[in-house]
Amino acid sequence: MASMFLLVFFEIFEFFKIFFSFTVVYGPIVACDHYFVKDTDNTSCIILDSNITGVLHYTKSDNSTEQFKFNISGRGDGSCKGTQHIYISFNSPVGLKNSTLAIHFKQKDDSFLISNFTLAVYFEQKLNSTESLHMYLMDKHAELDVSASSNGAYKCSETILSFEGGSAVTLHNVRLTAYAHFNTTEFPENQEYNICQLDVRTSDLVPIVVGVCLAALVIIVLIAYLVGRARAKRQGYASV
Repeated sequence: MASMFLLVFFEIFEFFKIFFSFTVVYGPIVACDHYFVKDTDNTSCIILDSNITGVLHYTKSDNSTEQFKFNISGRGDGSCKGTQHIYISFNSPVGLKNSTLAIHFKQKDDSFLISNFTLAVYFEQKLNSTESLHMYLMDKHAELDVSASSNGAYKCSETILSFEGGSAVTLHNVRLTAYAHFNTTEFPENQEYNICQLDVRTSDLVPIVVGVCLAALVIIVLIAYLVGRARAKRQGYASV
């Protein structure tokens, strides 16, 4: 019984050691909509890969508030001069037409970050909105960790752009760079990424959860060993 316990404990210890020797490897690049902005010298200053969704709150003609969910997939344009920005023009299959998501960037030291974003939407009559055109403005309290060095790019499984009034646009599986000088419209294969805090916390949580599970397994094996040993003693006494 003791040898069996030691064998199980040793196997668990070896698994524990192998698991924590692994380096964190991020998953494969997910296929996303691809946008870019080119400078006058034909280099790309902004590249954005992401699947984008949104949730809008708007007022109907009866003064009730309605929620509208939609996808953003369209044509990208923008400027590399001064405060760089990208415009994504899109139409929703149901409800929105000739709408534009605008994201503005600025430089800070040797990094770029998002400085502002807006969403201009044209509501179709079928949505019964009180206004045909509405401009959604960036929430002043929006929390953003979108930033990367001049030689790097930003990468995150989910980034939320929050607007005043509770509306939001979510960038899924996003890869983003600004103030770049790429000779191509694609990210290089050896591109370095600044990983967002959301994904860093998730990767840190995995070994903690596994560690707790392994500790619980050790305790269960120990209890089983002690119970088996106690039963063996009782059987020995009974045979005497």
